[in-house]
Amino acid sequence: MDNTIHGERVNDIYMGLCSLCDYGENVGVLNEYERTIFVTQELESEVNNGGFAQFFDNSSGQFAGELVRAFTAIGAVKTAEICRKAVAAFPQALPVDWEERRALLDEIADDEVDEMLSACDDAFYEYEEDLEALNAAYIRAHWEHFSLW
Repeated sequence: MDNTIHGERVNDIYMGLCSLCDYGENVGVLNEYERTIFVTQELESEVNNGGFAQFFDNSSGQFAGELVRAFTAIGAVKTAEICRKAVAAFPQALPVDWEERRALLDEIADDEVDEMLSACDDAFYEYEEDLEALNAAYIRAHWEHFSLW
């Protein structure tokens, strides 16, 4: 399947969204559809670079509470379930604020959480769903809601 959308690839659209929202510092400028793609791409980028632990520890962790919704919206139900399990590894909801979240992560860090996140990493790396194709289809279906072009 061709994953281009009006001549742009999913990653090009993601990079445009990054620029638009100042790499997550001003996500309020994104609408629901743009934010969905931004969140799915943030998770994929972070997990591929350092696992779920990196996602939660970095600024991208502010989107932890949106993962299941975003992946479900693009039709990635298996990935949404992996994300649900990763978020559930923590005894409470993770704060959106980076400093608060990092303090909490330091406080609750233990082998059990590490093992759960590692299992989620392994499941994610199996790539049972073609996330690029699902993101592309979602963007095509909602193209009128993307303000980049």
